[in-house]
Amino acid sequence: MAYQALYRKWRPMKFDDVIGQQHITETIRNEINCGTLAHAYLFTGTRGTGKTTTAKILSRAVNCVSPIDGNPCNECEVCKSILGEVCLDVQEIDAASNTGVDNIRDIISQVNYVATTGKYKVFIIDEVHMLSKGAFNALLKTLEEPPAHVIFILATTEIQQIPATILSRCQRFDFKTISIEDIVSNIKTILSSEGISATDDALEYVAYLGDGSMRDSLSILDQCLAFSGDELTLAKVTDVVGAVDDKTLYDFAGDVASGDTVSALRRFNDCVSSGKNFDNIAKGLLSVFREIIMYKINRDNFSASKIKKQYLESCADKFDVPFLVNCINVLTDCIVSFKTFSSQRVLCECALIRLTTPSMNDDYDALNARISSLESRLSAILQSGFPAPAHKDAPSADIDDIPLPEPPPQSDDVIEYAPPAQQSALPSQQEGSAASQAESKWNDITSALAANGKITLCALLFGVKAKAVDNILYICVSNPDNRHTLSEKTNLDAIKSAIASVVGSDVTVRISSDDIQTSVSGDDDLFQSLDAMGKDFPSNFNLD
Repeated sequence: MAYQALYRKWRPMKFDDVIGQQHITETIRNEINCGTLAHAYLFTGTRGTGKTTTAKILSRAVNCVSPIDGNPCNECEVCKSILGEVCLDVQEIDAASNTGVDNIRDIISQVNYVATTGKYKVFIIDEVHMLSKGAFNALLKTLEEPPAHVIFILATTEIQQIPATILSRCQRFDFKTISIEDIVSNIKTILSSEGISATDDALEYVAYLGDGSMRDSLSILDQCLAFSGDELTLAKVTDVVGAVDDKTLYDFAGDVASGDTVSALRRFNDCVSSGKNFDNIAKGLLSVFREIIMYKINRDNFSASKIKKQYLESCADKFDVPFLVNCINVLTDCIVSFKTFSSQRVLCECALIRLTTPSMNDDYDALNARISSLESRLSAILQSGFPAPAHKDAPSADIDDIPLPEPPPQSDDVIEYAPPAQQSALPSQQEGSAASQAESKWNDITSALAANGKITLCALLFGVKAKAVDNILYICVSNPDNRHTLSEKTNLDAIKSAIASVVGSDVTVRISSDDIQTSVSGDDDLFQSLDAMGKDFPSNFNLD
């Protein structure tokens, strides 16, 4: 006898055997028991979830001579003829091959004839979304008011392509994707009956590859058993499907967290040398980052195997969510580009370099991830105290590798901030003024900003010195871009508010360069600022 695939050999024979669709099977059984059958059913859902199987069980159940609690007995002559596909009362039509009006007319011509062996004539139309517009229109009237002895069962994976006029005439049932736990449980039952042993992690991975489809999972299992023989292990499964095992994928994630480009590329080369598929590597890593996000958001209720939870626990705290979102975007771009770019290896290698070197990415998500990482480190530093100051001659490095600088030491000497030729021109500092107090408590002011959630603003002020001159607090910033940002009204107001909360009184603030000669303030008179630039205005100039 010819070999029969597992998904055909172990196809459910009654409603109780259908996995993961109890909300549908219970409803249909109750309708059969109560005699309230609908004249048309529409089964929709992803592939391999039991639509056609349920339709075949229903066709036997309504015609069975001795049904058992709504289930077909599968022993009577009617059930056996339907199982043998020789019963003229049950017809299964593939709409993908019979799309035209003439095919529907053939069905309509048979509707008026009563069933010969059972109670009902049942028409199962699979992939019904493939019918043409004319075929749908030809079916409408018969589908709305069929004879009492006719039942239509329509099945589709593309419910959005079904006309509303068809939907309104059917009793619709949505088939859910099958959970990994249910797939594993069913596979264990099958393997036990077949006398084959398998490890739990291998079965979980087969179920994961099935992506919620029992048929896909059993097809993959068939392929793996042909390779492994009587014992199935995770290593054999990954070898057959060309996938990357979880340990390697989470090692990749560790390389990304540590920014180790060399290790990531070496690991990638090892995977390619062992025959792993580029698409599987990218999609596997994408799945890992997705799992880390879900684990971080809902750690207590996250469903995963014990081994996978250990992997997640070891690396989840190394990432923050914005960084993980950016990683997913990088990998998504890589996978999409596989369809248009000839060298998938180059795309994968470039993606790994971008993942391990965030400073290379200049898009919004990458920038947001880097800011989030900086805020997290800054918050940790504020809670644990400031680090030791870096040496002045330390070589430059990437921003993610530079430790945050120590707040400036307290000093009343303004000479450090002005060129020697102009030192005598600086006004004297008023002792005991609010500005002087703000200068002496500058560390407390920056801490107050951080405590109020102004982390980014606080980061701009680290390493920046403040100096009180004539009851004005000059904030000396050498970077023109930072000087411009701090001069914005929103940021100035936040700084003044922090100063008032620490000092107890309002202080005039100027954002200045290191020589305190150029300052910007929201309190300057407009004409004074323009006059300083050499502009002369007539006396009747009106700003309104």
